[in-house]
Amino acid sequence: MNVFKSLPFSCTRIFLLACLILPTLLSQLYAGDTDLAREKAQALQNFYTHLSSITFDFTQISRTSGRERTGGGNAVFAKLPDVGTSRNSRSIMRWNYTEPDQQVIINDGTTLSIYTDKDKQLIKTSAKELETDITYAFFAGTRNLLEDFDVQPVDETFIFSTEEDLQEIKLVPRQPHNQIKSVYIWADNRNIIHHMLIEDHFDSITELHFTDIELNPLQPGDEKAINNIINFTPPPGTEIITQ
Repeated sequence: MNVFKSLPFSCTRIFLLACLILPTLLSQLYAGDTDLAREKAQALQNFYTHLSSITFDFTQISRTSGRERTGGGNAVFAKLPDVGTSRNSRSIMRWNYTEPDQQVIINDGTTLSIYTDKDKQLIKTSAKELETDITYAFFAGTRNLLEDFDVQPVDETFIFSTEEDLQEIKLVPRQPHNQIKSVYIWADNRNIIHHMLIEDHFDSITELHFTDIELNPLQPGDEKAINNIINFTPPPGTEIITQ
């Protein structure tokens, strides 16, 4: 399941970039660049695995059959430790879409809740649905990039123009994925991801651009902050659907 694709606005997919190298000297260049790409992917994996929380603002652009839709908002991911141990007991998240319509996606570690203001609906389902969502799994640090993806160097399939010094990698699911053809990531030298892109099998593209990124902003044991993430009271008259 991809929770973002299931929403009315198609608050869809997230990840990024492409592979291919100059035809000349392909064997030597490709081997070297692939090793560098894998090293970057492993560095990204290590960085996000060791984060306890992250917040950011985002802008989303979805392109399908020549149509373009934009949206945006803010998000937070956090890993809550077991009391008295250093192990994580559960991961929680919240995506607040403020454009073009209000949408809220919450995982409290047990239940996945999706509220859409346009439809006046709140859908509740098991958070286990997120186990196959690689967007969530990556930020939550619950899956391994090198196990789930074939990491490749980039070509010029997708060009992202920026003044930032960002490195790019392409990720292709090792096992066929019904929603994802390839994922592209642009990250800085601290391994912070600034841009992501996902391409599906119908050549639809979803881009995410992250700004105002804060690392580990939540203090351990801050119950008020945790409750602000996982609690949501829908407006009166909202239809609540439990699946």
